[in-house]
Amino acid sequence: MSHQIDLFLNNYFPKLLLAPPLFYEWPYGLRFEVADWSLGKKAEVLEKAGDRAFDIVKSSFHPEDDMFLVTDVYSEHAHELTKRKLLVYQKYVDRNMRFRLRHKQFTYEHPEIEEALKIERLTIKCQLKDIRMRPLLRAICQEDFPAPNQIMKGKLGYEIYLINLSKKMIFHLYDDRGCDLIAADPEDLRPVYQDLKHWLLDYDRPQMERLFADK
Repeated sequence: MSHQIDLFLNNYFPKLLLAPPLFYEWPYGLRFEVADWSLGKKAEVLEKAGDRAFDIVKSSFHPEDDMFLVTDVYSEHAHELTKRKLLVYQKYVDRNMRFRLRHKQFTYEHPEIEEALKIERLTIKCQLKDIRMRPLLRAICQEDFPAPNQIMKGKLGYEIYLINLSKKMIFHLYDDRGCDLIAADPEDLRPVYQDLKHWLLDYDRPQMERLFADK
């Protein structure tokens, strides 16, 4: 299955490393702000942040699009996830789909990082309807704060990606601050841009406005 992901990336996102920040590593993308701290209470802010991320996913993914749910966990030792590697999938993926789960270990090297990172990649091919997406996104938003639904309890770093095979898009909620949505074809992003431009991250808004300026 990892080979399938590599083939998909090579075909539609050549030279892209599946690593944050996707928005800055690919020319066609959207970056959204998800947390609205003007709401005041932390619990409410983080819950609403997950809900906003969920609305972004719904605007860009159809429930029956073929996709990969990918979890990359940064680990220091081999098989560090032996006891918890199913955590994301046990809690948020339909149990009838879990037999598809695949596990791979590899080393990630980046010129800006002194030491190579060991990554354990958990991948499952599914559809959006097979995932409890809203609670999963809420949990990602709460990962940096003590909460019962923390995915890794702050002990291991991780990234979760939704790779849409049907629409050739990749979604990544990096934390409570925001999320990235990139596509092989910028025109596939235009409807999402037009519908949800009020949530775009203001810092990067000029770049997105240039991309989708009327021609």
